[in-house]
Amino acid sequence: MFDHMNTITLRATFAATGKGRLPPYLGSTIRGVLGHCIRSFVCPHPEVKCHLCTISADCAYAQNFCSPGNEAGAVNPYVLRALTRDKADWNPMDTCQFDITLIGKSSEQAGLFIDALQEMQSRGWGASRLPFELQQITNPVQNTLIWNSGKLWMRNCQPRPMSFPERRGRSAVIRFESPVRILVSRQLRHQLSFADLIQSLSRRIALLSHAYTGYQLQWDEEAMMADARRIQAVAESWRPVDFSRYSMTRGGKLDLPAIIGWARYEGDLTPFSQLLAAGELLHVGKNATIGFGNYQVSYDQ
Repeated sequence: MFDHMNTITLRATFAATGKGRLPPYLGSTIRGVLGHCIRSFVCPHPEVKCHLCTISADCAYAQNFCSPGNEAGAVNPYVLRALTRDKADWNPMDTCQFDITLIGKSSEQAGLFIDALQEMQSRGWGASRLPFELQQITNPVQNTLIWNSGKLWMRNCQPRPMSFPERRGRSAVIRFESPVRILVSRQLRHQLSFADLIQSLSRRIALLSHAYTGYQLQWDEEAMMADARRIQAVAESWRPVDFSRYSMTRGGKLDLPAIIGWARYEGDLTPFSQLLAAGELLHVGKNATIGFGNYQVSYDQ
């Protein structure tokens, strides 16, 4: 269903070389440092906002971090997943690890992101400008080295098409490992029906496909949503998460209210199993580029 869309996941491991504090959720911090590094590589007009820049259509920074001019909508071609979480106080040699998954056209620019990961060593992270040293970059899917001690193995950094087998099931727990923001009519959902999840997920993946592979997914959304509404949450637990980050484009704090939790859904999940598997890799909802909307599916049968 999704084998037209290539991805590559880079797992970066850093070690702190100083002492300081960082936000417990690192997604926004990592995205900010990574973005600054890439912009310093490719942007000839840093004083111009991306949406006003005449070369934004051909700019690697704009295409990956600002998604300008996409007819399919505003969606960026990567997701972050911070594996180190809930840690605020840092000491020398403390380890930070995260994944970045590059999607579609962006997966062909892995070399640029590898350069940026190395450049992150020369920049302090967060408000305290905490220094880090890159330990290694791996491909977690194939369990192979990409970068270590200055040596690069680009042969282990080849994009692969997404392919997921259909999974039969009538009951599953979907547990969010990071905050999730799904909006309906611009209102945040404080608990997620299965239909909410499928509508957000199908639209996100369709946007990514159109914008970064040129392929327009064809599915009967009305029939899909009718089937999704037949699947019910039989147990669930959600709590609100107050989150904010600094926005360079807005020049101040940006509030991003979200929820985190889990739900057990029952019904015929088989037709949705491949879509759900794609979402485990690509995330769901808003702010996936800082790691929001990361979930895992556990089937009962």
